[in-house]
Amino acid sequence: MASFYNLETGEPLTAMYISSSRKGRAVLKAPGWTGTSMMSMPRRPEVVVANGSGQATLESPLNPKAGEFYWTFTGLSPGASILALDSKSSVLAELRIRPLNDLATYKEISKRFNKRGMKIDLDSHIDYVCYASEIVGEGVAFRPKSAADFKAAITDTQLFHHDDRSDHFGKLAASATIGEGYREVSTPSLHVAISATLASVHIDSYAFMLWGPNGEAVIGPDVGQHIFDELLFRMPMPWLRRKGLPFLASVLQALHPVLPNSTNRYSPIAGLRIAVGGKPTRDLRSGAPRFTFESTYNFGRGTPNRFNHEATLRLLAGGDPNRNPDWVLSLRGQLSCRDALCRDHQESVGLVFKVGGN
Repeated sequence: MASFYNLETGEPLTAMYISSSRKGRAVLKAPGWTGTSMMSMPRRPEVVVANGSGQATLESPLNPKAGEFYWTFTGLSPGASILALDSKSSVLAELRIRPLNDLATYKEISKRFNKRGMKIDLDSHIDYVCYASEIVGEGVAFRPKSAADFKAAITDTQLFHHDDRSDHFGKLAASATIGEGYREVSTPSLHVAISATLASVHIDSYAFMLWGPNGEAVIGPDVGQHIFDELLFRMPMPWLRRKGLPFLASVLQALHPVLPNSTNRYSPIAGLRIAVGGKPTRDLRSGAPRFTFESTYNFGRGTPNRFNHEATLRLLAGGDPNRNPDWVLSLRGQLSCRDALCRDHQESVGLVFKVGGN
């Protein structure tokens, strides 16, 4: 079966997002097909742009893999489709063209790039989009027009800290970064990675770079939560998608380790949280509401209830639709136990109103 994927990231593609450059690039994987007509094997599929404007051009890579064909696209328009056709004009694979500036993730990143006096026009640095995710923590990957110009724009803001790979935590936090990594010293935090052929931007919810009393950037106490939740737990997701296992990737996306961090006031707890129902702003008014279940173990001294389990159903939320809500009304059930068997426990169920919830 034929399919498209991105060469730079290896991500399978079902849609192609375009910036104002209106350019794109994709590899068509068509096992069993060749580049020429032969008696034993069919001729390579043809790739065309339909239902809109755009031009498809076949590349000639030096060492192409068998059954793979590299295509570049120019002049693409939103709403158009990239089609891979066999000799009978039957559709083998399709990519829908979507505008990048309509993606909620990109809107949030762009909004962040225009706060705190940064005024960085991300679109102006994008040659073509490699991969765009609806998950804020994955963000957007793209081929930069000029890696040097993009790097200069980031460093000139003086709001980013360059990942120091000679530092233990910096090396671990930068382990999944291609090229040079830059982290906004803020919470939440833009995380930018730049190389000559690939750049990416996403937003970290648990930022750990803080300004010290003398104006220096220091590592904050949220570093552990960031590394485990937003790095180590997320690293297998692209691999799972490349292996044709998107369902397992979505399951992993719903799982979050819980460690002492700023959202739980650095309580001495460790556990796991499951969150389903889409973005943090989802409630009963927008379809399936957000549901979370958290199970933790408290390892602090003098704690009567070691095991705590909490289920929360989002009822109503308000505030900025592109970030965590300003206020939340939820139905919450809690169960606290002295031991793992819950032979001695306390439980409660009720409505909870929280301001500044996540």
